[in-house]
Amino acid sequence: MENIGIDRVKQLLLLHLMHDLDENQEKELDDWRKASDENEELFRRMSDPNYLSRRHQDYLKVLESGRSASESGGKSRRFLWWALGLAAAAAIAIAVLVPGLWNVKMITVNAPQKGIASLVLPDGSKVWMKSSSSITYPERFAKESREVSFTGEGYFEVSDDYSIPFVVDCDAFKVKVTGTKFDIKSYRDDKQALAALIEGEVAILYADSTGADKVDKMVGGDLSIFDKTSRTNTVVKSNTSIYSSWIGGVYSFDSETLENILREVCRYYGYNLIVADSCIKDKVLSGRLQMGDDAENIISAFQDFLPGRIKLESDTIIIQ
Repeated sequence: MENIGIDRVKQLLLLHLMHDLDENQEKELDDWRKASDENEELFRRMSDPNYLSRRHQDYLKVLESGRSASESGGKSRRFLWWALGLAAAAAIAIAVLVPGLWNVKMITVNAPQKGIASLVLPDGSKVWMKSSSSITYPERFAKESREVSFTGEGYFEVSDDYSIPFVVDCDAFKVKVTGTKFDIKSYRDDKQALAALIEGEVAILYADSTGADKVDKMVGGDLSIFDKTSRTNTVVKSNTSIYSSWIGGVYSFDSETLENILREVCRYYGYNLIVADSCIKDKVLSGRLQMGDDAENIISAFQDFLPGRIKLESDTIIIQ
């Protein structure tokens, strides 16, 4: 059954996506899925409309890759071409036969300035987002996966469903879970991305500097620190509760540099930051700030540490 023809697999997948398999066809597809882990992974991807759409768009690139793989003659590359070729062929067939299949409405929510946005995803998972954050998700999830795209800082309480993984794509890396509570901080202009696991288990998926796929598993109390430049990930034990305190309007920081602290403040209020004295930006502080509508209260909290050297002018915080 593992050697079932590509055309037959494509036909069965199309019938599966259209919910039109009879009992014998369903058994045939199930047998093919069980024949190898590669088949099961391909089935999962082929059941994801978002994946099919991407493969359809990449069709010409896949063809070019196939020619290169064919020339190499390697067994693993031949299988890779088989899998990608099947995905591309099926995507094109589905685009013709079932044109409305992946026309799922995508929803984007942006967190307001000086505030926190909260929402409930189609599967019941809850998300809180800090200022300057954004999430994009489908109005309904695929049967085989739950995937969202996210940038900024957000706290997730994922609805338990061990049969359907929940994936947060943060560009730098992906967080894969089934049901848990965690905080992600992944702003595009930051050199690092963080994932703090409050409860449960997650896996961090990323490609290292060589392009090799890596998976780092985390348990409650772990903090993942991903370096975007070197594409390395470090998992350490931490007081992860401080990474979700912002939900209650409190910004907590532990052994953080002054520059990074003020960058977080500026993100929240939509301000710019100028640090004229470069000698002070790396000073390390720990503490808590009550984030509210009035940024003057934040400035005054630093006056004892920086008497007469910190001020707010229009929309810019200046350290002189």
